[in-house]
Amino acid sequence: MQKKLIALAVAGLVSGGAFAQTNVTISGLVRMSVEQYKLSNVGAGFDASSENRVSDQSSMLVFSGREDLGGGMYAGFTIDNRFSPDLGAFGASGNTNIHLGGNWGRVAIGRQDLHYGTAIESYKAYTLQNILSNGIFAQVNGTSIANATRTPNVVMYDSPNMSGFSARLAMSTNWSAAVTNEGTGLRAAGAADPGKGSATNLALNYANGPIKAGYSYWRATVEGGKTAAAGDQRGDTLQFGYTFPMGLGIGLGWNKSKLDFTTGEVSRTAWVLPISYTFGANQVALSYAKAGNTSGVADSGANAYTLSFGHSLSKRTNVGVAYTKLDNKSGGSYDLFGLAANGATATPAGADVSQVSFNVNHSF
Repeated sequence: MQKKLIALAVAGLVSGGAFAQTNVTISGLVRMSVEQYKLSNVGAGFDASSENRVSDQSSMLVFSGREDLGGGMYAGFTIDNRFSPDLGAFGASGNTNIHLGGNWGRVAIGRQDLHYGTAIESYKAYTLQNILSNGIFAQVNGTSIANATRTPNVVMYDSPNMSGFSARLAMSTNWSAAVTNEGTGLRAAGAADPGKGSATNLALNYANGPIKAGYSYWRATVEGGKTAAAGDQRGDTLQFGYTFPMGLGIGLGWNKSKLDFTTGEVSRTAWVLPISYTFGANQVALSYAKAGNTSGVADSGANAYTLSFGHSLSKRTNVGVAYTKLDNKSGGSYDLFGLAANGATATPAGADVSQVSFNVNHSF
């Protein structure tokens, strides 16, 4: 209640007293880690050393609002601001949208996490690099599927929850996170049409009691047409998880992804196995992921595992330690997730990666 009152007061000051929103809340997460990142087997002509870092792990400040429109309808918004406590700076927005909803579901327009990272993994305290379904599982030999981050320019429909079943259909008019403009329709005679790129995501999920299961489909075509360096994408993910009454959770995720370039297609299959055991305020978790060889690229597979321990100091505050190890074959270029965000050295082909981290998470 206090957060709602504060938000209303702030909004009233900003709007000069013209504020009419019925319900606005402030929430978020501060997630930080102290870590040691190390590359090995970097090949002839290179040296590698450990990097000790303090890094943000996608901390967020979220403003959300909702207004009842009558007849079961409502309107709302979410403004998700990502910031870096280690640098004292705000960055790009997170899952941000405006939406209309009712008993029939919800339609939203904005920016949203889609497809990548849909396999079941759960840690009480972790860094982004520990999440294998966002890393090795969401790459084709180093090329990220579905941006490995939020998709911009999205229109999406979320169905109501029906006894645990839910669905999402999302479309993006310009899906690449690296492209900020939509194009004007004007181009040189004979040039590729920059407005033809798009993406579609269909997600079907079930969550009821101890069972979680789902399927996610991703299809994306490159703005301006595919090239030898930028390919159209296709991804399919299946997942299943079960939590036993004694606190043991077991999951399984499978993914097949394909990149289609003007020079031909490449594809690979990957899977992830997350296991966790929760006892009291503690959790021990182990995840293992494996990517097969990319078609046409010899010895291009990789495997990785994360071992972590987390402890809940309260309902909102968790601390933990984690160790992640990723081994590439000689032609593999897989990387841990989120390295660009915290400044780590990118993984060269054939190199191996390890990270030890101490993590603190606080939600509000």
